[in-house]
Parts: sequence; C-alpha cells; structure tokens
Amino acid sequence: MRVAVRCAVLAATFVLPAGAAAAEIRPTLVDAQAQFEQTHYEQALKLYKQADAAEPGHPAVEYNIGLCHLNLGDGEKAMQRFESVASRAHVNGSLRSDAFYNVGFIRASDARRRLRELLAPATQPAEQIPPEAPANIEQLRGIADELLRAITAFKQSREIEPADQTDHNIRAARITRRNVLGLLRRALETKEKQDILKDPRAYLEALIFEQDRQVSLTRYLILNPPEEPAQARSARRAAVRLQRRIMESTGTFADELSQFREGASDQDPSSPATQPAQETPREKVYHAAARQIESAVEAQRDACAHLLDGEIRPACEKQFAAVEAMYAALYLFPLDPPRALVKARGEQAQLKELVATIEADEHWLRDPLLAEARIPAGASWEPDKTAIYYRQFQVGNLLSILRLQCRHIAATSRPADTPGAPPGQENPLLDPELNARLAEVLDQVESLRTECLEAITARDKDATLAVQDKLLEVIDAALELLPKTIEQRIAELIVRQGRLNAQVKAEAGEVDPDTADEGLSALDKVRKWAARLKSKLIGDPPAKVAETLRGQQKDIQAETAAVGQDVRHQIPAGTATQPGSASPPPAGQPPQVQAYIEAGKHLADADAEMTAAVEGLDRAVIEDSLKPMGADGPVQKPQAKALEELVKALAALRPPTTQPHDDQQEQKDQQQDQQQQQADQDVQRQVDRLDNERERAQRELYQKRPRTVIKDW
Repeated sequence: MRVAVRCAVLAATFVLPAGAAAAEIRPTLVDAQAQFEQTHYEQALKLYKQADAAEPGHPAVEYNIGLCHLNLGDGEKAMQRFESVASRAHVNGSLRSDAFYNVGFIRASDARRRLRELLAPATQPAEQIPPEAPANIEQLRGIADELLRAITAFKQSREIEPADQTDHNIRAARITRRNVLGLLRRALETKEKQDILKDPRAYLEALIFEQDRQVSLTRYLILNPPEEPAQARSARRAAVRLQRRIMESTGTFADELSQFREGASDQDPSSPATQPAQETPREKVYHAAARQIESAVEAQRDACAHLLDGEIRPACEKQFAAVEAMYAALYLFPLDPPRALVKARGEQAQLKELVATIEADEHWLRDPLLAEARIPAGASWEPDKTAIYYRQFQVGNLLSILRLQCRHIAATSRPADTPGAPPGQENPLLDPELNARLAEVLDQVESLRTECLEAITARDKDATLAVQDKLLEVIDAALELLPKTIEQRIAELIVRQGRLNAQVKAEAGEVDPDTADEGLSALDKVRKWAARLKSKLIGDPPAKVAETLRGQQKDIQAETAAVGQDVRHQIPAGTATQPGSASPPPAGQPPQVQAYIEAGKHLADADAEMTAAVEGLDRAVIEDSLKPMGADGPVQKPQAKALEELVKALAALRPPTTQPHDDQQEQKDQQQDQQQQQADQDVQRQVDRLDNERERAQRELYQKRPRTVIKDW
C-alpha cells in the first residue's frame, strides 16, 4: 500500500548556512532526496539526520526525517517530528498544513488497524469474542478517542490550507468513528445489563446516590438561586438533563428486574407440568422491587415536567418521592450485615462531622453531599426534609431493617444451616447465635433514631452530637461481634474503596459541558451532568474537594497495607513465593498457603494502585483543578484497578462454593446467550458487509504520491 502522506516543499525563503556549512549541506540534501525517491528510506534518513546535525532545527529537514520514519513503519517517531513542525507558528503555512495532515493520517491509520484486529483477531474461532463485548469497552474507547484526535489534526490542516483530500479524510474518519461508537454503545448496554443482574442491590445503591444528589442540588437551587436570569436558566436546563439521565437508568433497571426469570430447572419439581410456573423467591424480590422502582420513574418523570415549567419546588418534592420509592425497593433485597454496618458507620461519621461544624441556624440546612455549599442567612426548609434529617433517618432505617433481618435469621436458622455448603465452610452470617447477638445490640437503634431526629428538629446541636455518638458506639459494637477475619477486613475495604470511587466520579466536574456523551456508561452520563449542575450552583474550591478525597484514599491505603502485613504473617517463613512476586504460587504448598500468597499479591497490587491514585489527587490539590480526577486523568483508573485487585484478593481467600445445579444452569444460560449473540452478530455482519461495500470509497483514507521533497538548492 502506498504511503498516504504529503512531502515537504522547502520555502523559497529558506536560507542556507554561509560558507563551508552551505557547501556541506547542499550535496547532503540532494543525495537524501535521491535516496528517498528511490525508496531507500534508511539511507535517506541517515543523510537527513546529517543535515539536521549541520543545521539543527530546520522545520523542512525535520519534516523529511518524519517522512522517512513513516515510510519505515515507525509512525510514533514520525508523528513526533510532524507535531514538532506543526506546533511552530512561524513555519511556512503549507508545511504546517502538511504536518497536521500527516499526524491525522497516522492516527486514523493506527485506529483503523486496531479496529481491524478487534473485528478479526488472530485467534482460534472458539477464543474469539464479539467486538461489542463488554471486555472490549476500553479498546473501543481508545480507538474512538484516536479517531477524534485524527479528525482534530485534519481540521487544523484544513484551517491553514483547505484541500479536498483533507475534507475526504475527515469524512472517512467520522464514518469509522461512527461505527466504533455504535459498537461501544452496544458494549456499554450489555455491560449495564450484566451489572444489574450481577449485583442489583449495588446498582440500585448507585442510582439512589445520584438521585439523592439531584434532590440536594435542586434543594440548593431553591435555597440559593443564581442571581443572573441566564445563569438560573442554564442551571435549570442542567437539572432537567440530569434528572432525565437518572430516569433513563432507573427505567432500564426496572425493566431488567421485571423481565428477570430463573431457569426452568430452578422451579419446584413437585409442581404439575400443566400449572403455570411459580415465581421463585428471587423472582418475587426482583419483581416487587421493579414495581417500587416503576413508581420512582413516574415521580422522576413528573419532576422533569415541573423543571421544564420552571416549577422548582414541586420538582424537588417529586424527586424526594422518587428517592423514597427507590429506598423502599432497596430494602426488599437481603442485607449483607458487614457491608450494611460499614456503610452506616461511614454515613453516621460524616453526619456527625457536619453537625459539629454548625454555628448558626441556617447551617442546619447544610448537605453532606454538597460539602461547603454556602447557605444564605434566613433560609428555611421543612425540618423533616432537610438533608441532615433525612440522611439521619436513612441511617437509622438501615440499622432497624438489619436488626429485623438478624432477628428473623436467629429465629428460623439452625447451626451450620448453609444450603449447599460443604462441612467446614458454613456461612457464619447465618449462625443463629451470632444473629441473635447482633439483633440484641441493634435493639437500641429505634429509640436512638427517634431521639436523634427530635434533636435535629429542635436544632439542638449538643443533643444531636450526643445521640450520634451513641449510634456510632452501637454500630462499632455490632461490627465487633462479626468475625473479624482477614476476609472480612478486605470486604470492608471493598465497600470503602467502591464508595470513594463513586465520590471521585461524582466530583470530577471540570469537564467541557458541551462534549458529547460518546463512550460513557449510563451512570457516567448521570455523573457528568450532576457535576455540571453542581459547578453551576456551588463551585467548591477544587483543591479542597481533592484534599478531602485524598485523605480518604490514604486511610484506605493504610488499612490495605495493614491487611497485607497480616496476610504475610499467615505464610510460613521460607516459603519460596512471597506476596509481590511475579511467579505463581508453588504447586506443592497447602491450598490455604497458596490462597494467602495469591491474596497477598493482589493486596500489594492494590496498594500500588492506591499510591498512584493519591499522587493523582496530590496533583489535583496542587493545580487547584478537578481535571486530574476526570475519566482520562491519573486518579479514576488506578482507583478502579485498586478495587478490582481487592475483589480478587477476597476471591482468593473465599473461593466460591461449588453448586453443581447452579453451575449447570449458569452454563446453560450462557450457551443460550452465546447462541443468541451469535445469531445477532450474523445478522449484523450481513448489514455491515452491505454498508461496507456501499461506503468503501468513502471510508478509505485519501492516498497520494509523495511530492518533491526538495525542489531547488
């Protein structure tokens, strides 16, 4: 394939070195040109480098060096040279235009190569996965971003020197990018559905967090509206966009739960075949939750209508009703005591810190989700709808429901009553004695919650703090009852790191609000618009936000290091493979030792990723900017990786219980999904083939023969 580039034409104003230098460089450049025209690119490169050494920094010579690198297949080095030439404002316009053009071509060609590899990987057919599979999300995002950079470079070339071939390449890159974004969108939709059914409670908690933030932002819009009418309209439009995004995600979640069906083999075998299948316990929970969530969607739809009409307070009331319906759905799912207690403790400690800062009556209207948002003097709100009151109510509600669950398990379970668990691997959280003790400790919650809410309503700071201290003591006492194993400590770290990751995404507000939502998951789109609305209403100092998050990350990292140290203590001295080593655990070690070694490796990796995240947050503090916390910055990716490593560490210590029946059904479901996906892919490939044939000419990057590099010396 011919190289699609433009070669440099030296400007007529080019000045050769005087004297001996001029005599040296002229034959060198002429020889280099001759070698280039004969496609002897290595020899041409050597000669151009000699000329560059004789007269360093000449843009045309540097351009030609890049051209040689490109023809030799080293696009990275070529692009560095072209970008260097393009970045110089004083360089001849035609040369800069050609440099930008070649940068665009290299980026577009590289993106197309990566896309071809993704569509037709060099693997066995059995190992191939569909290009729109969730596993390819990051690759598809990278390809789409590279094509966008190529389009930008082509546009810069066109601004300097318009040309038909440049316009053609812009269209070709856009067509390819459109196809990539289509694959990415399908991959994101598939992943969202998988996330919903994999852990519906966690997904619903994420939705509730975003709806809670919407309530907080709308409440603040009422308490402290922007003074400029244009600013108020812009904030209201952002609020509508945010609420619509949350509504779309909530509706998708409700649909997935309402359509959930377990396999036929999970039905009661004693039921006659002529009778309709009975709902399984899981189906009953999912379908009941779906009905609750559908009522939340209706409230969200009404809130959007009110916001469009400029009716902010009625919109806030509908948003509040949506949150309550979502919480009602959340509490239909069984609670995991350690996770619930860790979450309750974190929220209770945050509320206590907020109440401790209260110095005036209006401070009771502060919101833990909005940090240091300024509340104007004389502002008022219904006591039972303030953020402090409502979040305190939810903490108490969570603990009360956990108490009821523990009491129910204590009354209905038997010792070692863990269905499907082999001897010696009983679930301690189903131990009736443990649950009875947990319920006894949590018996105080109901009265303490009532007392705390009454103190908040009366705006009695000292009384509120005193009761909050008692609630923290109750939570700590309950946590002490749980088996504080290494596995439990890692599970707590997973909860804390997951919440922190969500906070970082929620606070990453310095994003261009006009950029499209391409390549973002449904929740990321929600977070983007929440950040935009928050920045319009509040505009917290970025350094302060980043500093708070950095402190939380360092605390989690310290605990991770402590757990890693305890894991190392479980490994006998002299073991060949220690945590942190790249080699696999030796096969001769006992299974438990191998599990500790594997977990130690993942904890060490998590610690390293947290270090990178802290460094990224340090950068955000120093720069007083939230950009480092964005999706492409140095914070989110290591945090996500740290969470992934923590999950792997827990999995190494807590292998899944073998359940042949469930495994067979899962394999059967997977096979059915794969068959359906294969059928869909076949249809899609036929459509794509026809589209490709029709658009082949449009999608090909424009290619032309190199022009003369040097005209006259």
